[in-house]
Amino acid sequence: MAFDRLVQVYRSCLFQIVIVGIVAFCEPGIWTALNNLGAGGNAKPYLNNAANALTYGLMSVGCFLAGGVTNKITAKWTLFIGAAFYTPYAAALYCNNRYGNEWFLLLGAASCGIGASLLWASEAAIAVGYPEEEKRGRYVGIWMGIRQMGPLVGGAISLALNVNTAEVGKVTYTTYLGLVAISSLGAPFSLLLSQPQKVIRSDGTKIPYMKKTSLPIEARAIWKQIKNKYMLLLIPVFVAGQFGTTYQGNYLTTYFTVRSRALASFLTAIVGVTANLTTGAILDLNYFPRKTRSKAMYLIILFFVTAAWTWCAVIQAKLARMDKPPAFDLGDGHFFNSAFTVYLFFKFFYEVLQTYIYWLMAEIKGAQGDGDIARTTGILRSWESIGSTIAYAVGATHWPNQNQMALGFALWAFTVPFTLLAVFGNWNVDTTEVSVESETDESSLEAQTEKVAISAEGKN
Repeated sequence: MAFDRLVQVYRSCLFQIVIVGIVAFCEPGIWTALNNLGAGGNAKPYLNNAANALTYGLMSVGCFLAGGVTNKITAKWTLFIGAAFYTPYAAALYCNNRYGNEWFLLLGAASCGIGASLLWASEAAIAVGYPEEEKRGRYVGIWMGIRQMGPLVGGAISLALNVNTAEVGKVTYTTYLGLVAISSLGAPFSLLLSQPQKVIRSDGTKIPYMKKTSLPIEARAIWKQIKNKYMLLLIPVFVAGQFGTTYQGNYLTTYFTVRSRALASFLTAIVGVTANLTTGAILDLNYFPRKTRSKAMYLIILFFVTAAWTWCAVIQAKLARMDKPPAFDLGDGHFFNSAFTVYLFFKFFYEVLQTYIYWLMAEIKGAQGDGDIARTTGILRSWESIGSTIAYAVGATHWPNQNQMALGFALWAFTVPFTLLAVFGNWNVDTTEVSVESETDESSLEAQTEKVAISAEGKN
């Protein structure tokens, strides 16, 4: 009896989400922590941004294809391969910090780009596609919240090692050793995942998955998803979803001392976890219809993210008028308090936005058939990567921070009408009636097409 209960826990959706969260903590979470610490061995962030632009450039193409790879070899093995390709980047940052090595950093960034393409698509497919509908918000929040443990651990390590470093510059190389070790654990943890047909949902429903697929099937299915009007309206907000974080990284590295950056990394992880879990719980409240929850949440996000950008613009304008960039340290007075607080405020509501848009992704009608959720997450995360590529490419130049802030603010404003249409319009309608039989050999696009044709004939 106890063994059966243990198996049920092991096969449960919640356990799968926790494992995906742990892998995300070990890989993109630690990657974020490393980037929050600054540009490796350089006082300026330009080389780090160039490496990140290379990573996201590869992801822009890789994520688009990774949904098909996920359907072919399953999300579990896609996640495993993706996690394994992350670790060289962490090692490269260590070598860059200690020895000034630059070629390894770019090679590690390329490896990370390949791995992240696979990991991003597969982790999102699991986190969004596995949970029951009434628990999806909470589970997405848990996934993203555990991921925030990366910056939390990274910030804690850096703060402990650099608490006396009251100047702008690089962190000590010993900071990176623990983070490299954590990054190497992601691939082994991914082996604990269950295959989708073995996962037990609390409502007894099965998880749609592709039992058989091929390149032509995936190509036609991806093309079908690209034409989904609701998904097209979400593309701008996914492009902008990570854009502002690059400016924020440059802002932190340029104007703050090492120990204040370490404290910021630590605290942003705490506010990020709070944002993820709170947003997920609110999205699952049953007191109001899902459509009402979606509209209300977006209006809240629209107000506060716009307020965050406006606050950033005010602070950045003051900084731009100074003869030379300040080196803000803990206890430096009112201006430091405002400049530091706006960073945390911005991070909180960007995490609220991230949780919300992944919940929106799962709401797409016509994307619930076998393999469709993997394709959808791959396509939208590809656009997310395109936005990040542009952001890091801009950050790799010597373009002033004030201009980068203005570009990020303008891009956020550009997303608003499209997202409003998606949330308040009636675009999200399922035009087909496809029954999902995940455990039969008919789990392919051709089988779905036949079912639609038979259904249509029956109605005539």
